[in-house]
Amino acid sequence: MKRPRPQPAQDAPEGTVWFGGPIGWFSISLVIRAADLVPEDITRLLLVEPTQTRRKGRPLSERSGAAIAKFSSSKVQLTPQDTDEWDVAEAIRLLIARFPTAPDVWKQLPADAKVLLSLGLHLETANRGFSLAPDILQFAADRNIEIEFDIYDRTMT
Repeated sequence: MKRPRPQPAQDAPEGTVWFGGPIGWFSISLVIRAADLVPEDITRLLLVEPTQTRRKGRPLSERSGAAIAKFSSSKVQLTPQDTDEWDVAEAIRLLIARFPTAPDVWKQLPADAKVLLSLGLHLETANRGFSLAPDILQFAADRNIEIEFDIYDRTMT
């Protein structure tokens, strides 16, 4: 059962500054990068349709003069538009549930592949946080997945 999203007290005095609580907005991606990666091979192997793919040697966008990709990649992303889940850890579980559970499948990735679980975290106020439970850490460890955090703090602007 989904837990209700924590909310500040409704009867707080005007101008009250809130600290703590859940992350306001986030995006979560599982990205596989390699020099010779063929995105279609990754789709067939992991049975998940990518949100975005890139091919080494091709422009990163259709703009004139766009940078050229230095590696190929396949990315599966989960955003707030894809789910109403507010808890980062639960959203990670939603994303990783799309992928094969057998760690051996992941060993078939190209030898130079780097796999990242990328978390983009947007802080509306100070002192927001979450934790990564052992099942998430174990999923990442068993598949040699690196976890990266990209934190955007609106309180600093």
